[in-house]
Amino acid sequence: MSDAEKIINDINIFLEKSMLKTSQITKEEIIDFIEKKWAEADEEKYENYSAYIISSRMIHEYMWKKDFSNMMRWLDILNLHNASRNTPSYFRHYYAGKCCLECGNEEKALEYFNLCYTENADYIFSQDSFCYEFFNRHLEHPRDLSHKEIQEYESADYTPLKLEYWQSFFNEDNDEFDYEIWDENDEYTDEPTREQHNGFDYLQINQKMILENILSELLKKYPELQKIYNYPEEDKVDFMPDLNNIQGFATLLSPNGFYITSIIKNNHPYIGISFSCSWDCEHGLGIMTHKNKVIEIGEADVAFSSWAAEDDL
Repeated sequence: MSDAEKIINDINIFLEKSMLKTSQITKEEIIDFIEKKWAEADEEKYENYSAYIISSRMIHEYMWKKDFSNMMRWLDILNLHNASRNTPSYFRHYYAGKCCLECGNEEKALEYFNLCYTENADYIFSQDSFCYEFFNRHLEHPRDLSHKEIQEYESADYTPLKLEYWQSFFNEDNDEFDYEIWDENDEYTDEPTREQHNGFDYLQINQKMILENILSELLKKYPELQKIYNYPEEDKVDFMPDLNNIQGFATLLSPNGFYITSIIKNNHPYIGISFSCSWDCEHGLGIMTHKNKVIEIGEADVAFSSWAAEDDL
């Protein structure tokens, strides 16, 4: 492992620790850590794609601080990376303009948007509405934007999925959880079948039993997962500590979403549940269930994979 690769890996581990539910790491500490480590890494960092992601992260951290000069400095750093040089210049100009606008510098934002517009007159109008609406106001001949329709996901059609026990167990801010109902083509639908209604009601009524069954099955599989991820001792305590009971998962997991599938058995649907988890922030954790039974445990895609349910029929 090269010097730059090792340092970038250290940064990634620190960032993963900062995202843990138990983390006390502040944004200021994140900025300070990355600035220090970045300065230690040699020029090979500009060949490392993770370093490209870290550069983007720093741009947004300084946007959060409304620190325009440091935000611009990291934009310049981003543009030194191979991944950035391989993108069209109009894309880079648009991104810089968007960052400047979010950081409160309209004059500089307009400068970059003009560069983008000169190279690709349509690109900016295919991106964020707050950017193209701002830019359009400054055109000598503004475009007619009345045809543009903003399509937003409307959750108002859905009955809220309230899981008070899950909220309490995971210490979530809200007792309402995101969910989707899928049709036979594995596409979103707002017209659930009678069987899908059954599954929705069963989940809410039996939420405590379902969660405890999920975590009990996960606890059985957990030692095997520990061997697979093989965290070094100094990191294991943060990401994948040894557990004696299901309560230990409270600080390691957070429910992300529920997927009520169209696959039915005994008048109830299979329901997938995805979690963010401390040991795999990229792939997460996925569980496929039927009523109070755990069918499959794997990465997050298990929660929305039809095969996991179909294999149980």
